[in-house]
Amino acid sequence: MPPAPGSALLEHVAALTPLADRDSRPELVVQTVRAWGQRLCDRIAPDASVLNRLRMLNYFFFQELGFHGERCSEDWADAGCLHRVIERRVGIAVSLSILYMEIGRAIGLKLCAVEFPGSFLVKLVCSGRVLVIDVSERGATLSAGELQSRLAATRSDTDAAACDALRRCLREMSESDILVRILQALRRRHQAAGQWAEALAVQSQLVHLLPGARQQLLDRAGLYERLECPRAAAADLRMCLRMDPTAADAGPIRRRWARLQKLASRLN
Repeated sequence: MPPAPGSALLEHVAALTPLADRDSRPELVVQTVRAWGQRLCDRIAPDASVLNRLRMLNYFFFQELGFHGERCSEDWADAGCLHRVIERRVGIAVSLSILYMEIGRAIGLKLCAVEFPGSFLVKLVCSGRVLVIDVSERGATLSAGELQSRLAATRSDTDAAACDALRRCLREMSESDILVRILQALRRRHQAAGQWAEALAVQSQLVHLLPGARQQLLDRAGLYERLECPRAAAADLRMCLRMDPTAADAGPIRRRWARLQKLASRLN
């Protein structure tokens, strides 16, 4: 039985691993996870129900492969280290869910990500209803009551407002949003460690992923300045001014751009 086509999320997240570890091999991450998907796919009968596929996925992922959740941290930057998650068989909810969704999609399950307050969950459409799965809790399926209890722990709402809030919180999270969140966390980690060149490499990925986002260019310009690259910083600031020449901060940006242009000219 050939595996169902997956998404590009695994490849995109695996491609981030060199931003956290230069010795990582993104292609090996993809090959390993795809091989797991094929292995499980070969065991499943074509007429297997969605629930049976889900049971087999949970047994394979948690029992055979031995993955389990890590509660000591929920730093999204850890999701940029999928190779380590695969080696150690332990990871935060985001990391585990990316692997779980990839294998599950290979066996025909319609899985998508949900960013729920305080956690990261996976949603499965099954026979006209929706199952919500906590991969960090060994694939536990959460009831509406359990979800409402989790939500109530993070906010105070009336019953009607709580139901509406629950529906909003169960909206699918796009794969581009997942990548942005991981990249932002990686950048913050590098900045906190004073690793400015590494932070710049991550920020350049954000600029590429969000080409119309002015703030991303401003953030990269700041990193270029810190690394004493005035010409590159000035180019980003010039692009910001072109995007919105009448923005409230256009004056300070224009003065900053002029200063950097002068500095760059002295380096010629």
